[in-house]
Amino acid sequence: MKPKIKTISAEDLKKFLEKDGLLFTSQDLAKMLGVTEGALRKQRSKNRSIFKFAKLGGRIFYPADIVMETIHNNLQQGSLR
Repeated sequence: MKPKIKTISAEDLKKFLEKDGLLFTSQDLAKMLGVTEGALRKQRSKNRSIFKFAKLGGRIFYPADIVMETIHNNLQQGSLR
C-alpha cells in the first residue's frame, strides 16, 4: 500500500514560516556562517553536514533552534597565546 502524502499549499507554508516556525534557507545559513551556499550543498550531498535540514518543495530549510543548538554543542575552547 502506498503511503498517503499530504501536501501543503505555498500560502499555508508561508503562514507557518511567519507564525509558527523559524527556518533558515541555505542562503540565510551560508550568510550567517560566512560560507557559500555551494559549501553547504556539498556537505549535504556527501552526508557531512552537521546541521539537520528538511527538503520541502525542492527547497532546503534548516530549523533555527536546531542550528543554534548544533553550534552551541560544537563550541571549542580557544587557546590563548
